[in-house]
Amino acid sequence: MVQYIEKYKRNIAVDMRKKGFPYSEIKNRLGLPKSTLSFWLKKIKLTEEQKKKINAERLKAIKISSEKRTVRTSRMIEDIRKSSATDIKEVSKKELWLMGVVLYWRERFLNGNESDLRKGVRFTSSDPYLIKLFLKWLQDVGQIKDEEIMFDIFIETGRKDSIGEVAAYWSDVTEFPESSFTRVYYLRHKTKRKRGGRKIANKTKFGLLRIRVRSSSMLARQIAGWVRGMIEYYWK
Repeated sequence: MVQYIEKYKRNIAVDMRKKGFPYSEIKNRLGLPKSTLSFWLKKIKLTEEQKKKINAERLKAIKISSEKRTVRTSRMIEDIRKSSATDIKEVSKKELWLMGVVLYWRERFLNGNESDLRKGVRFTSSDPYLIKLFLKWLQDVGQIKDEEIMFDIFIETGRKDSIGEVAAYWSDVTEFPESSFTRVYYLRHKTKRKRGGRKIANKTKFGLLRIRVRSSSMLARQIAGWVRGMIEYYWK
């Protein structure tokens, strides 16, 4: 009986292979190990057309499998993002203070340029949420009034005609009137410019926005002191 079933499966496997079915499909349909199929079917020759068909089916299966993995990964990432977002309940003033100090540390003190402090507090980004965060930090922690805050726009030369749209965009982000965005600097290169020895990517069509605070060299030095305090605390 066992030999009869084995012979029956072998005949089906041979017939399927002659019709151009790939090993994977024969294996799945008959529930046989690939080693058995290789032994049974090794002498069967396929036509070029059958080989092309099998290869096309294999590529199709790979594509479908890849798309499924991509969908699963995207769903997992989105679930993680949603779950992580609920971890942020409330941000205290002290937490906001630390966030702003570290943000400014990353933005302004990478090069250790002490002379930069004399120019006062300046922060540049193309990310609207970082701009919002630093403005909130200035207003809530630094107690800086709106009339003390100024803005500079940096945008590529090719977008001169859209400066009105750009100013309106940053006005919407910052909730400052469009009249606050009259200082515009045009960049020669589309992707980057130099500032203090660093290259800055111009990633969006709205360019970069620089926040400046009037007469704020003392505040800049105070921030530098906070940064130094963090360094000494963790790495004495």
